[in-house]
Amino acid sequence: MTLATWFAFFAACWAISISPGAGALAAMTSGLNHGLRRGLITVPGLILGIWTQLLIVGVGLGAVVAASATAFEVVRWSGVAYLVFLGIQ
Repeated sequence: MTLATWFAFFAACWAISISPGAGALAAMTSGLNHGLRRGLITVPGLILGIWTQLLIVGVGLGAVVAASATAFEVVRWSGVAYLVFLGIQ
């Protein structure tokens, strides 16, 4: 890795670490709109989502989806259907 690439990677890591992510914004919004208790309840839900992602990666499902075009299409269109469902509600 060249020094310029390393510096770019280092700067990107800092920028990503400093800026609030979607989870932090969700917790802050929930706390501001519904109070401290509701904001604190949001955090375990966010952590459960991260653990679920780690479990899926850990069992190798991501590699299966990446290797199979059919599995990828199923996951992709399931996501589309879910977003349409959310939009209708």
